Amino acid sequence: MLNIQIRLINALFCFFMLFLISSHQVHSQDKSYELPQVSFNVERVAVVNMDRVLKDAKATERVRELLDDKREEFQNDFATREASLLQIEKDLQSKRTILSEEAYRAEVNQFQNEVASIQQEIQFKRQALDKAFQEAQDEIKSLAAEIVAEIAGQQKLDAVLNKSSALVFRQDLDITEYVISKLNERTKNARLEIQEE
Repeated sequence: MLNIQIRLINALFCFFMLFLISSHQVHSQDKSYELPQVSFNVERVAVVNMDRVLKDAKATERVRELLDDKREEFQNDFATREASLLQIEKDLQSKRTILSEEAYRAEVNQFQNEVASIQQEIQFKRQALDKAFQEAQDEIKSLAAEIVAEIAGQQKLDAVLNKSSALVFRQDLDITEYVISKLNERTKNARLEIQEE
């Protein structure tokens, strides 16, 4: 939400600058046109490093830990299944001389289908985990944006810029640490879950 607002403010600023430039060109060509006096007073500004907020938030750390636990759980499950498949493959090799060519081919096809199915399942689980992590990150980002908006309202800030959009600023305008602190406070009792669909 905040990124959209910041982009909107940046877009409006660019539009305004283009308007001023084009108005100046028109004014310089036609001396009879008077440029209206427009005044924008932006007195209270802050800067926040949203990338750092997301990276350093304890909620992000907890989501990563949950994700690592799930990955380990899946790896253990698939390691067991892989061992089972290796045993089936070994058994198939020993049956090659015993079974007819047709029966052997049928068992090999069944084995290959099972391997393909497990590979698909592994890919699906990975994608589900990546999606779950992204959704959790989006929720944390949304909450961080709400906190920034609340701070802006409480401190009567005219604008809050993302640090990546600010070329030069005084360090005392940076509210990143405060946002991280508020985000950690707000999420300390939150239940974080990773859902694999």
